[in-house]
Amino acid sequence: MNQLIKILQITDLHLFSDPQAKLVGINSLKTLHQVIAKILDNIEQNRPDLIVLSGDVSQDYSLESYKIAAKILQQFKCPIVGTAGNHDYLPFFSKIFGNPTQVVTKISDLTNWRIILLNSHLSQHVDGRLGNDELNFLQESLDKNSKHPVIIFIHHHVLPVSSTWIDKIKLQNGPQFLEIIDRYKNIKAVVCGHIHQETSITRQNVIFLSTPSTSWQFTVKSDGFKLDTLMPGYRWINLYDDGTIQTEVVRIEHNDEFIPDTNSKGY
Repeated sequence: MNQLIKILQITDLHLFSDPQAKLVGINSLKTLHQVIAKILDNIEQNRPDLIVLSGDVSQDYSLESYKIAAKILQQFKCPIVGTAGNHDYLPFFSKIFGNPTQVVTKISDLTNWRIILLNSHLSQHVDGRLGNDELNFLQESLDKNSKHPVIIFIHHHVLPVSSTWIDKIKLQNGPQFLEIIDRYKNIKAVVCGHIHQETSITRQNVIFLSTPSTSWQFTVKSDGFKLDTLMPGYRWINLYDDGTIQTEVVRIEHNDEFIPDTNSKGY
C-alpha cells in the first residue's frame, strides 16, 4: 500500500481584514496561527502534497482576509485549492484561490486518484445548494473518471448529523447529489466543513467526513446554536494507490484564550 497523496484539509477559518477582530470571544487569526504552528511542528514527517480549504475562509467578505490566508499558507510550498462556503465572497475567493469547482490537476500525474471540488455556495443563504452546472460537472467528471478512486470536497454537509439547527442549513439538494454518486462504485469519500465538528458517517461504502474549524467549534447533537470548548483542529487525509484512505483529525493543545463565549446566541 504505497501512499501517493497526503492532503491537509483546513476549514472554516472565518478571518477578518482586521487582525485584532474577535467573534464569539475568539480571534480567528490567532487560532489559525496556532493550527499552522501545530502542523509545522511535524512537517518533516507530515508534509502535505495538497492543501484543501473547504470554505468559509472569510468572515467579513474582504479581499484582505483572503490575502491573509494565502500568505500564511504559502509557507507550505504546495498547491492550495478550495471550495467556497456560505460566508465567502465568490469574486474575492476565486481571485485568490481559483475556481471553487474543479477536478484537481495540480498534483502528481502518477496518482490514480481523482479529487473533485464542488461549490455549494448559495448567495445570501446559510444553507447550500449545487446548481445545475455543478451537478452536470459532477456527473461528467464521474463519467470521465469511472475507473479511478474519487474523493469529493464540498463545504455543506450532505447527511444529517443529529444537530437540529445545523441540519436545517445543510445541502438543500442533497438527495440529488446522492442520486448521482450512488451510480458509481469508485467514490470513496465526501469531505465537508461548515458544521465545525468532527463526524464520520458511512453510507453505501462511502465515508462522509466533516472536520473541526480552525476557529470556534459547535457542540455535537445540539437542538439549538451552542458553542463547544473543544480546541480548533484540522484533518489529514492519506490517499493510497490501491484506493484506500486513512484519515486523522488533529487538534491544537488546550488554551483558555481559545475558549469561546458559550453564551453566544449566534454569529
